[in-house]
Amino acid sequence: MKKCVYYILIFLAIVIVNGCTGSKALFDELSGSRLTVLIKGTFESTSDTNSVKSWDKTVSATQSIDDSVNDFITDNDEQFPTTFMVDIAEMRMDGDKVANYRQVFTARVDDSDPFFNGQGVRLKCDDVKPGKLYTTVQLYIRKLIFDNATQWYVDPASGIVYPDSAPQVIFHEDKVYGFDFNQLMVNTYYDYLKDNYREINRVFPLEIPIDGGLIVNEGEEVVLEIRLIIKNFIKLYEYDFTNDKGYSAAYHYWAPSDWLREVKPDDVYIGGNLLGVARVYRKNKVATVSGNTGSSGYVIAIPATDMYGNPQTKADYFLDDANEDWKRPVYQPAAPALKAGTIEGLLDYYLRYEQYKFEYNAFVDAVNDGSYEDKWNKYNNYTWSLRLPPLVAHTGAGNNYTLTNVPYGTYLFYFVADNNIPYTDQNKPYGNLPQKHNDIKQYGSNPVDVNGDVSVNFTYP
Repeated sequence: MKKCVYYILIFLAIVIVNGCTGSKALFDELSGSRLTVLIKGTFESTSDTNSVKSWDKTVSATQSIDDSVNDFITDNDEQFPTTFMVDIAEMRMDGDKVANYRQVFTARVDDSDPFFNGQGVRLKCDDVKPGKLYTTVQLYIRKLIFDNATQWYVDPASGIVYPDSAPQVIFHEDKVYGFDFNQLMVNTYYDYLKDNYREINRVFPLEIPIDGGLIVNEGEEVVLEIRLIIKNFIKLYEYDFTNDKGYSAAYHYWAPSDWLREVKPDDVYIGGNLLGVARVYRKNKVATVSGNTGSSGYVIAIPATDMYGNPQTKADYFLDDANEDWKRPVYQPAAPALKAGTIEGLLDYYLRYEQYKFEYNAFVDAVNDGSYEDKWNKYNNYTWSLRLPPLVAHTGAGNNYTLTNVPYGTYLFYFVADNNIPYTDQNKPYGNLPQKHNDIKQYGSNPVDVNGDVSVNFTYP
């Protein structure tokens, strides 16, 4: 018995010594898996910085200021953000805890920052279960903050809009200037129509599909790349409230574009617009794909089959703006408020009231004919069906591109020119993703077998 205890003590001593001297604990080494997690803020997957589209920082009502900003028009006083702050409580995969600790980082809104230039930021991650298929990753997001938020109020006597103190928020136990838009991402407008909307949370966790799934075998070095669509995909929004003096007031804040789920004036919740995708590659089984496109735009590649061997095409990934379910159905409009007793204020109020009556009549008709719920359910189902492509690069100088870390396999390649990215009502493509099937051109020699570096050249204008 004493000899058994003696051997146990020796074994524990070896465990402690090895666990303390190495970079990882001994039991992590014994598990056999090697998983690296990278998070990026780009639509593009490539690590080639020349194939990641540069930031467009234009601030105008025809581009980055959303049309839901309607009560406090302060275009000339708004500035594009310079800093993006992220606070993640933990990370899971299919419910398994793989990073049960808080992770915080700050990214400059700049083309040289790793979060936005294709390099990515590494997240701490414990080993996953070898041989298990994972299909989703869950990010438990505590805060998402952009700086350069502003605050405004209306003087009820004059009707003039005045700036108030810049909004502040707690980030990583310090007070910083900015607005935490994560708190407004909890619900979509569709969720808000339900009686149980308080029980719905879209960002804690944010569930992101792993394209093709993840299986880590013992001894493999595997990278899980998570991409949140942030770069060139943010807009300025308005959050109306009544300040401590009883004045009509608003925050103006930056958050992801409402390309997928339109944000209307006076909407509170903007959830469902934080879009993400994850993909997997093994460091010793990847290739580089490069080529020329003839014009500026995106090169997109998708696996020819899904994780179950079923064939797929671009229709499995992109939504189509020709589908009526794409359009947001009629909603119950908010009645306008009289913000000032001036002539201009009265005229603005009566114009808004006429628009309100028109929208409210359409809402009543939809409810009475029984189509209200049906239309919203179709809209919700269609928007949630969006899948983002795993491999994306944007053309750089000379309309050349480079896709890095492409796993060996068979792919379908597509190209969409910048001038075919769908335009908003303001006639600008900023903050939009490819969607119209006819404008996404396929490579003439699809499918392409990638088991080494290859060239894929497009001739479409």
